[in-house]
Amino acid sequence: MNNELDHLKHPFKLSLFWVVVYILIAGFIIGGANIAANQVRTHTLPTGDVTLTISYSKYVVGESVTFTIKNNYNSSISILNNCPAEPLAVYRQASDGSWIRQHDYASYGACSTEQRQVSVAAGQSVSGNFDPWPNLFVNPGKYRVVAFVEYYNALPYQEFEVVAPKTASTTQSQSSAVADTVSTSAPTSSTTTSNSNSSSSSQSSSSSNSEKSEKSHSEKDDD
Repeated sequence: MNNELDHLKHPFKLSLFWVVVYILIAGFIIGGANIAANQVRTHTLPTGDVTLTISYSKYVVGESVTFTIKNNYNSSISILNNCPAEPLAVYRQASDGSWIRQHDYASYGACSTEQRQVSVAAGQSVSGNFDPWPNLFVNPGKYRVVAFVEYYNALPYQEFEVVAPKTASTTQSQSSAVADTVSTSAPTSSTTTSNSNSSSSSQSSSSSNSEKSEKSHSEKDDD
């Protein structure tokens, strides 16, 4: 009875109480929703590409072939390392235009420090070479190197040519040609010397005939 009388005397007091309760409940709900939203990790779709480059467009058999893989994505990528097999797929073009896969194996010691998966951060690059696999490019021809990147549908690749080194017969042929040129031009000097000697001999003969003629005239005058 006293509470009802108090409510009748102060009607806004009870209403204010419930307003405060509702505000507190709403605050707890909003605060919990914000905390839950902050804990949710949002992921952006990957954009960009992956490029593969070879240092030169032409190599001589036995030269070191180097490559670089550049990650132009906005997230990291992973490249599977198949050591002791070759790090990237290598193909050689046949005479009919088809591409034939080439294989070679490195020593297990060369793989002891290698990681099974090579991670490349966004905007970064990784480089390597095929030195531990010396039999991949022993035959001259056109080659194609392909990189397989996990969860990347495209296949970045690069083509280049491997040529045979110059043989010793070619060098000997060039040396023989130079020698023939020297021997052909050499008689010019000899001919000049011979002509000079002939001229000197002619002058000497002419001088001797002149002296004989003067001596004959002198004897006639004495008579």
